[in-house]
Order: sequence, then C-alpha cells, then structure tokens
Amino acid sequence: MNISLFADYPDVLNIEQVRTALNIGKNAAYDLIRNRQLRYFKVGTSIRIPKQCLIDFVIDECYNDSLTNGQSVQHKEVRV
Repeated sequence: MNISLFADYPDVLNIEQVRTALNIGKNAAYDLIRNRQLRYFKVGTSIRIPKQCLIDFVIDECYNDSLTNGQSVQHKEVRV
C-alpha cells in the first residue's frame, strides 16, 4: 500500500516529531511507547520510530475502531 501520510517527515522520527505529527503531548507520546501501541527502537538512550510504524499505528487505530463502532474510516476520530 503506497500511502503519503506524513510525507513531510523523515523515515525515522524522534518523539518530538511524533508529537507534532499526531498533535499530542509529551505524556501521550510516551504512553504510546510504554504501552507498546507504537513500535520503536532505541539508539543508545534515544527512542526512534520508523515512519512506517507511525503510519501503521494510525491506520490500525482507524480500522480497528471502525470495525467495532460501525463507523467508516473517513469519519472516525482517532483518540490517543
């Protein structure tokens, strides 16, 4: 699937870039990591998130919620 989500972002993001991309706060971003909702890897002590993992997270959240709530993906509001 060729998706242009987050096209302006690099292939590997840091927490600040994820926060900006999802328009969430610091605690919410770290909660996604801590709860293993968003896949990541570490370089030393720095957390790095592949852009594809961010895209997968957004798509999975929309798709899973739309199946359980009967709402279409286009109109689903994603809450993090």
